[in-house]
This record gives sequence, C-alpha cells and structure tokens, in this order.
Amino acid sequence: MKRFAANYVFPVNSKPIKNGIIETTDDGEVIRIIDLGNEFAEIHSTQFFNGVIVPGFVNAHSHLELSYLKGLELEKQGIVGFIDAVTKHRFDFTEKEILDSIEAAIQQALNTGTIAIADICNTTNTLTVKQNTKLIFYNFIENFGISPIKASVLFNDYLAVKNVFSNAFPNNVSLTPHSPYSISKKLWMLIADYLRNNSNRTASIHYGESHAEYEFLRYGTGPLRERYQNAGIPFDEFRNLSPSDVVIEHIPDDYSLLLIHCTFATAQEISLLNKHYRQLTVVTCPESNLRIENKLPNLLEFAKIGINLAIGTDSLASATSLNMLSQINIILDHFQLLNFDEVLKWGTLNGAKALNLSHTIGSIEPGKKPGLVLISAFDFERMRPTVHSKVKRLI
Repeated sequence: MKRFAANYVFPVNSKPIKNGIIETTDDGEVIRIIDLGNEFAEIHSTQFFNGVIVPGFVNAHSHLELSYLKGLELEKQGIVGFIDAVTKHRFDFTEKEILDSIEAAIQQALNTGTIAIADICNTTNTLTVKQNTKLIFYNFIENFGISPIKASVLFNDYLAVKNVFSNAFPNNVSLTPHSPYSISKKLWMLIADYLRNNSNRTASIHYGESHAEYEFLRYGTGPLRERYQNAGIPFDEFRNLSPSDVVIEHIPDDYSLLLIHCTFATAQEISLLNKHYRQLTVVTCPESNLRIENKLPNLLEFAKIGINLAIGTDSLASATSLNMLSQINIILDHFQLLNFDEVLKWGTLNGAKALNLSHTIGSIEPGKKPGLVLISAFDFERMRPTVHSKVKRLI
C-alpha cells in the first residue's frame, strides 16, 4: 500500500480536499481518500508533496501519427493553410523518423501526466509503440477522401487498418469520419452503413473548425473548393447543407459522439446535436485552435447549455507539446470566468466519459486506477496553476 498527500487533492468528482491523503495499492488502485480538514496530521508511510494532486489527464483528441511534423510552419493561416502545409511536408521524413517521433510524443504525454489518449489513426504506424506503453489508448480509425472515384478503395483500406487495431485493442477502436467537408457522398454512404451495423457506438469527427467548412457545404464555394480544384481532385457538389445536417444524416443518434474543435460552431447548433445524440462531447484543442484559426470556441456558452466538454492537444503539427496542463492554462487565461476545478474536469473525467472509460479513470475514487499527478508551483490564492507550474507523474 502507498499513501500520497499534498496541500490539496482534487478528486474531480467532488470538491478539493485540503491536506488530503490518497491510499492506493501498489499497482495504483485507489483504496480511499482521507480528509484531514485544515490540520495536517502525519500518517505513517505518507509521501507529502507541495502542490496539488489530480487524476491523470485524458487527452480527448490527438494525431500521434503527425508527431514528425512538430514545428510545422504555416504559409497561410486557416484550415486550408494547415492542410497545405501537412500535404507539402508529409513525404519529407523516413519511416524511422516517423516512428521515433511517435515514441517521443507518447513518452512526453506520459511524463506530463496523461493517462489516456483518444488518437486519430490513418495507418498502423502507432500500433507497436502503443502496445509497449502504460498509456490507455482509444483508437479512432479515420476515414476521409473527397474524390468519389476512390471511395470504395479508401474505405476498404481504412477498414483493413481498423481490423489490425481491433486485434490489439478490441474494446478501444472505432471507424470514424474525418469531417463533414472532407468526405465524398459515396464514402459517406459506406461509412454510414458501417456505423449503423457496428457494435461499438463511439465516433469522433472534426466539426465547425473553420468558416471555409460552412461555406463549402452551404454554397459550394470558398477556400476548400479552390484547394480541391487546384489539386485536380474530383469532388461532389454540396449545396444548402450545414455541418450538423451532414452529421445527423450519417451518424446514428445512439452514438457517443465527440465533436472536435467546434471553433466556429454556435451554441444553437451544438444544442441541437446534444439533443439528438445519446451522448455528445465537444472537444476543444485550444493551442491548435489559436494557431490555425486564431480563435477559440465559445466555451462559456457551451458550458451554460450543459454540454460535456473535454480537452485535446491535437497533433504536434499544430501544438508545441502534448502537455495537457498547458492546454488547461490557455483556457483559463482566455476565459477568466472559468475556474480550475471546472476545466480540470474537462481534462480528466469528461474525456473519460466520452470514451466510456470513466469506470476506470478520470477521477480519484476507490476502485479506480486514474493515475496520480502532482502540479507544483500552484497559486493557492487564486486556486489555479501558473505559467511556472510543473507536472509530475506520481503513479
């Protein structure tokens, strides 16, 4: 048995505990939390730390495959500029460089307190490394392709990737669409048919991440159309559609659905989708949102209407690190009305709920193995971390 104590323990599912002590088994299962109130009393074999102890973070959206693009320079801002940059440099690296970057990224996530990652996969590049780490992974095998000519071939290729992952992660893998704007009508038909008949009812989709998405679906114009035309890619004509129209038509309503980014989504459309789906989660990736579109989603409005909010890092192509505390600090800096308790829940328990992992991780409760993370250099007057705060994995 082990005991860990700090100035405060944040169980997440309940209020912070001053001078709290956490008892665990040797393999990290929480036995009990001891509340000593305002007075700290020394208990035998207790390790005391200056700072606060929180559960391991749940990164609800990442692209580990793109870790080799760390430090990617964008020639122009916006989603099209980001797509252009990724496309331009994706063949500049060797297989070893790609695999080494994935391993380094996963190690960084582990070192900075992450317990689980929802990872977008287009290939099997991450599989071997994932099987040899302590992190929990939920693998979304992502389908995209705007060319109707290639729809069947692409779908079968992604299905093959999904089948490989299913052997290693039978309960933590789903076939999923990339976005409302990047999929041909034929590919959408194949995806929708698969989702209707799939037993694992969890999906993830990039949603409302740019004005270009809305323009392309509504009018068939704008930067996305220009990009497809300039690249010589055949594509279907879309008219009079919104992202929510596309999502509701193709993804069954009994799914647990993660909407990624929602940078330009309104509270009204998110509320509509929230009523439609069994469980809806909006996943914000703040550093990535600011870098690509110089904008954050309206998180205060989303919180007011009771949306399950979670946090992701996105890829190292659009973020400087996979440190979840950095993402939390960005949110707190931009939304002064939010408190650390609430945003910490987004980065832990809410993400676990979205991925159907909350029975094991996400909060410090007896019977769970959530991982324990120390945040030092904590501002106890404001009850929030600072730019000088560091994270250290305790379990």
